[in-house]
Amino acid sequence: MNEMKKVPSLYVASATRQSVGKTALCLGLALLFREEGLKVGYYKPVGWRTKTLKGQPIDEDTLLMKETLKLEEPLELLAPILLEYHYLDQYSPEDSPELLKKVKDAYREVSEGKDILIIESLHEPSLGESLNLSAADLAKAFGSYLLLLSSTPQDIAVDEILFESSCISGKGLGCCGVVFSRVREPIDRRIKERVIPAIERHGIRVWGVIPESTALTAPTVGEVAETLGGEVLCGEDFLSKPVENYLVGAMTPEAALRYFRRAKRKAVVTGGDRPDIALAALETDTSAVILTGNIHPDVRVLAKAEEKGVPIILVPYDTYTTVNKVRDITGKITVGDVKRINEAKRIAAEYVDWRGLLSMIGVKRT
Repeated sequence: MNEMKKVPSLYVASATRQSVGKTALCLGLALLFREEGLKVGYYKPVGWRTKTLKGQPIDEDTLLMKETLKLEEPLELLAPILLEYHYLDQYSPEDSPELLKKVKDAYREVSEGKDILIIESLHEPSLGESLNLSAADLAKAFGSYLLLLSSTPQDIAVDEILFESSCISGKGLGCCGVVFSRVREPIDRRIKERVIPAIERHGIRVWGVIPESTALTAPTVGEVAETLGGEVLCGEDFLSKPVENYLVGAMTPEAALRYFRRAKRKAVVTGGDRPDIALAALETDTSAVILTGNIHPDVRVLAKAEEKGVPIILVPYDTYTTVNKVRDITGKITVGDVKRINEAKRIAAEYVDWRGLLSMIGVKRT
């Protein structure tokens, strides 16, 4: 078989499993590169089965990129291998040659006619190592530049990045640099003054520090309701409101009012048998009221919520369980989510040296 023709490509991988913002970065860069007149492709050689579409398993991030970039290639080419939770039951090391061939064949097709290809890793670079499909293995096969993304807000980020870079080097490939994402304002100074210099002393370039964006990370009321499996009792027209904070109402109405005024765009979690707390929440900047215990609220609560345009969500759990379920919900960019798609592009343009990345890869802008 002829040697595989390699297209300039950027392989984006998380530095750790806890790092987030990888798909948003890939999307933002792709949109910016496309604005430069480049033919941009996307590839996720190893994806994750997250849902089904027309009876077929798909990777949701791949669907997002296909639809947003208007890519012609079918999903089964853009993400040729989809792993499941127990992926060792799907494949064994003996399958590696066949899987690698499948990945390379798909690469040839998705890269055809492209000026640049953005390749997204499933998670951190080590995933797929047991099948010889780690990010470093594949980046080397494709001749890609491997870019790490970290959202670790502590000094340990230095060690994580250096360790991953060392592992990548062991595969005969270099790490082209790092982008920090979702950096909160109190932490950004330390990242810039202490963490970045420590990384750069080891010859690893930092291409950007992206601050946390609530426009991306804050879930909508609808996403919260879906995650909880809750029943929306009213306010169906306001499910797109963002939820930036969660507060628990378990005090006197007077104390609750003072407490609720401290936070904006919040969801208040309280018992369905506490109409006084729900009514207090509705007098402040509240995106939703979550009523626990499957206890339907007083009609006054529903009437006030309708007046204020605030959804009321009824869930079967107790308050403690509900709070544990909602605290890790984050917003996710989905197909047609224009607001988040534009935000991904904005923060990449403002906080990442994307022109420098293009120059490093060797892509000339038209």
